[in-house]
Amino acid sequence: MNLYKLYDIAEKENIKIYDWHIENSYGAFVNIDKINVIALNYNNLGTYIDEKCTLAEELGHYYCDATYSFYCTNTFYISKQEYKAKKWAFKTLIPCSKIKELTNKGYKYAFEFAEELGVTENLFNLAVNYYKENNMLEEHNAISSLC
Repeated sequence: MNLYKLYDIAEKENIKIYDWHIENSYGAFVNIDKINVIALNYNNLGTYIDEKCTLAEELGHYYCDATYSFYCTNTFYISKQEYKAKKWAFKTLIPCSKIKELTNKGYKYAFEFAEELGVTENLFNLAVNYYKENNMLEEHNAISSLC
């Protein structure tokens, strides 16, 4: 999925997207009184790929109801909500079937997969770990060396 499709999804869901400086962050999803907003810190987003992965994660917060208050200090809860959103992002951008397809084409290294899929290596590695933990990639021996 490309970046423009993600923007189309946000528009379809009536999620407004704003350029907003957020200290030490690429983006944030905010829901106040049933108004959904994604704030992207375009100054921190260095590449198309960073923007794509960040927007996908913020949409993941929306679709998975993975939100928490700005005042929340429970790091376990925050991590859980962030992981839910990231999981939506990698399932959307890095479907297991695509990893299998690329493996069958001879891809071996995480950077090759990430480049082909247009995602960060970090997000790709999270996807592979998730799919492995859920026995969705076990039959592909070439994948066992990833991550």
